Amino acid sequence: AVSAETTAATAAATADVEAITEEQLMNQEKDELEDEEEDEEEEGEETNTGKEGGDKGQGKGADGGDENKDTPHYKLMVLLEQELPECNRREQVDEIAEKFCVNHGSSKNSRKRLSKTLFMVPRTRLDLLPYYSRMAAIIDRIYPDVIAPLAIELEQQFHGQAKFKKNVNPEGRMKTARYLGELTKFRVAPPIVALRCIRRCLDDFSGVNIDVACCILESCGRYLYRTKHTVAKVTTLMETMMRIAKAKHLDDRSQALINSAFYMVKPPPAAPRKQAKVYPPLEAYLRHLLLVKLQPEESSISMVSKQLLKFPWNDPSQQCGTLICRIMLKACRRGRYKAIAAVASVAAIVRRSKSEVAVRLVDACLEEIQWALEHPSFRDQQRTVTYVRLLGELYAASLITAQIIIDQLYRFINFGHEIPQALHEVSAKFSSTEMSTMSEEKQEAPVFNSASGVSQAIQEDEEMEDANLLETKEEPQMPKMVAVSKYSRYDPRVPTPIDSPNSVFRVKLVCTLLEVSAKTLVTRNNLPTLEGFAASFQRYLFTKVTLPAEVEFALLDTFDILDSQWRKITSKDIKKDGSDTGGDHGFTRYDTWIDAHNATVAKEEEDALAEQRSRARLELMAGYGKADGDVPLEGDLVVDDDVLGEMEEDEESDESGGDSESDDDMDDDAGEHMTADSVNHDMEVEDDFSEEDDSEDETDDEMDDEDFSEEEEIDEDAYMKQLEEEAFERELRRMTMDSLEKGKNLARASAGGKVADYMPSGSQFIRKKPISDVKVEEQENLAIGGKVGVSFQLLKKGNKGKVEAKELIVPKETNLAKLASKQDDEAAREHDVIKARVLQHEAE
Repeated sequence: AVSAETTAATAAATADVEAITEEQLMNQEKDELEDEEEDEEEEGEETNTGKEGGDKGQGKGADGGDENKDTPHYKLMVLLEQELPECNRREQVDEIAEKFCVNHGSSKNSRKRLSKTLFMVPRTRLDLLPYYSRMAAIIDRIYPDVIAPLAIELEQQFHGQAKFKKNVNPEGRMKTARYLGELTKFRVAPPIVALRCIRRCLDDFSGVNIDVACCILESCGRYLYRTKHTVAKVTTLMETMMRIAKAKHLDDRSQALINSAFYMVKPPPAAPRKQAKVYPPLEAYLRHLLLVKLQPEESSISMVSKQLLKFPWNDPSQQCGTLICRIMLKACRRGRYKAIAAVASVAAIVRRSKSEVAVRLVDACLEEIQWALEHPSFRDQQRTVTYVRLLGELYAASLITAQIIIDQLYRFINFGHEIPQALHEVSAKFSSTEMSTMSEEKQEAPVFNSASGVSQAIQEDEEMEDANLLETKEEPQMPKMVAVSKYSRYDPRVPTPIDSPNSVFRVKLVCTLLEVSAKTLVTRNNLPTLEGFAASFQRYLFTKVTLPAEVEFALLDTFDILDSQWRKITSKDIKKDGSDTGGDHGFTRYDTWIDAHNATVAKEEEDALAEQRSRARLELMAGYGKADGDVPLEGDLVVDDDVLGEMEEDEESDESGGDSESDDDMDDDAGEHMTADSVNHDMEVEDDFSEEDDSEDETDDEMDDEDFSEEEEIDEDAYMKQLEEEAFERELRRMTMDSLEKGKNLARASAGGKVADYMPSGSQFIRKKPISDVKVEEQENLAIGGKVGVSFQLLKKGNKGKVEAKELIVPKETNLAKLASKQDDEAAREHDVIKARVLQHEAE
């Protein structure tokens, strides 16, 4: 069947070619006759002009070349041989076609020359074929007799080349096939020409014919397939080509060419398009605001913020806070990197009336960063950098505190490097062993004559040869082991799979966060904390094998930003203090790992001790601590730091200046007692009566106690002392609370009212003092329980409204006694200072 179809197609092609050749011969004869007549006329004109010129032409030999450039023949030559081969744009081809039609289209010789130029395309200039075809299509609309022979000549050339051996002149055949395809697309050559060429290649589908057939299909196959009256024929030819290819078992290259040409003509059915997700109107509008409209500009930020505040916040079903937070994160991930600051600004503005958005945004950002640290992946690195940048912008917008940023910086370099307990135990043993060996080495160490380690002086006559120098070279020593500190919780030397020594992703995160927040993070209060982090970060950097160039440059830029801000803060402090050392006031940069490690360990030790002291204070305040001396607090009182410092200063001054104590006990009692100026004579009388009643009660108790045995008396006294102490503590706390409530009520009633600066409080805190410090002379005023106390006057109203005063002796270790004595001491010191100034003024 294939052979029958091939013979029929060949017979039809030969018949068409014979008919075309006869017509072409007749046309060529007519054209030759017309050309001869035109040539004779031109020669006659030239001879006449030559005779008329005579001798004048001999004197103008130099100007002859310039006159020839203005002739139509020269212009046509320039147009076809220089401008047309250099065209590479459609506009340029249209311009050349317009020039030809206007200036040279009327001449038949010019049209013939154009036809020859379009036919004689260099075989290596396949890029000119589309432009030449466009030129032919333009000229064909005006002069059909010029372009019609072009398609015929190309078809004849194609069939003529096919008669030779298959592998002869493959470039020429490819050029002719592609040229025919381009002319077919421009409707200059009829479609049947391309179909006949494909059929001719299928008759012997091997070698170069495969390339030629694929070239035709690639150039005009899609056009023929999309044309109604040729789709059936093209489909039949392609099916035939695929059957032949399967039957012949062609090589991979040929099979790839055939498949490419086939699918270029008839592409496989496309997969169904994924339908765009339809969002609810509110979410769609929110996406439009945050993903499209939001720009890093004040006007855009203000507009988006106002629109967000108009959302239905009162409707719980809409969940506006959750929706806005989710779209904000998506805007940071998929939007523009510069829009992250705009998102943080919008969150700061919305927070003024709707704080839910800012809280959700910060929480989601921290959760995403923590998840990225726990599950490191190269795919999610840019996403994590975006969230870190957002965290820095949130801090710049005052949505989070500096402590969160510092904690996050420490988490970047410490997460996963926790020191196990076994390593702490081994390090403790290693440290103890190292200390013992160091002590032994110090005892057995040789004594050198100089600091360089030379044991004897070198004489001038001695010479050292090169061989001896090579032999005396010291071998490189192994790095010395450094144990971990007992106060350290993290160490970058601890291996972890989530942060290998060649991973620098966390360095990028630290640089990104510091780059955004350094300008506002480096303050006078944060300098000690940042100094500790700088040491830890440099220690972390020393554990990395190598740093890529981009990470190294980013790190240097971050250090420059941090250092410049650091210098600004320190320079301001120096100007205030008035002292300038002239040194470098930036943060410390360490040259070796051991220097950074020592600085980090020193900071960790300081923080650990401070934390232990604060924890011990809290335990004693809560009543869980031991006040008998089991917990060493280094003599600190478990009170606020300010009060503690003042009380310690007073105690030191009292201990150092023993001469300031007066010998008169009445003066001490007067300085320690708190009296009221408004107490009158009646109150003193009533006080005497109360004292007499107390003395009578004491005598009665003594009479009753004599009836019991000595053993029962000791037990009862201890029990009564305990009860009395508990009762005293309850009454004192109740009195303190009543005074506090009274002060609050007065403050509410009057704008100028306020609670007293010195509010007495119960003996909740205990100071560890040796018993030997208590002097015997001060034991005249004994409080309940037999302790040394301070006498106070307790004012109260009786049944009839009279003010009564009762003496109350409070132990000296309570805050009430200490604050009272401190007040009196300050007043006495102030009185002495004023008295000294007055005496000095009178003396002058």
